[in-house]
Amino acid sequence: MTATIRSISFEGSSVNSLGRSASATRALIGLAAAGFVTVDGDQVVLTPKGKKAKKKEEKTELRKQHKEIVFRAVQKVAKNDQGLSLTKPIHFRAAVEAAKVGVESITRTDVLDSLRDLRDEGLVQSVRTSRNNFGVRWKVHPRYA
Repeated sequence: MTATIRSISFEGSSVNSLGRSASATRALIGLAAAGFVTVDGDQVVLTPKGKKAKKKEEKTELRKQHKEIVFRAVQKVAKNDQGLSLTKPIHFRAAVEAAKVGVESITRTDVLDSLRDLRDEGLVQSVRTSRNNFGVRWKVHPRYA
């Protein structure tokens, strides 16, 4: 097991629990040199920089899960004859999909951020049907439909 920021708890982890292999030792030295961890006795403790990095990793992982959930929701939502979805059911469908995979909650902001990320990746398209924000509809890119 190689020591990473993810493998170290916020309270600190025992050096022995992180592994005694040469690669784990090198990884710990690298993390310490970068300022992410310090050693306190036989405990490896995250520095404030390390805690910030760990939170950022967790947030990135959660956002990745949200994107997968929202993409499935866009694929399953009711569509009109042009393949365009209705906006509000995507939020509801995403919440249902999140509950299926065990994600505790997904907010409207999480859904919108995920839709924008998916649009940037080319997986979904946004189509304006009017001049205001209520006229934005989402559809799966034809390659992924």
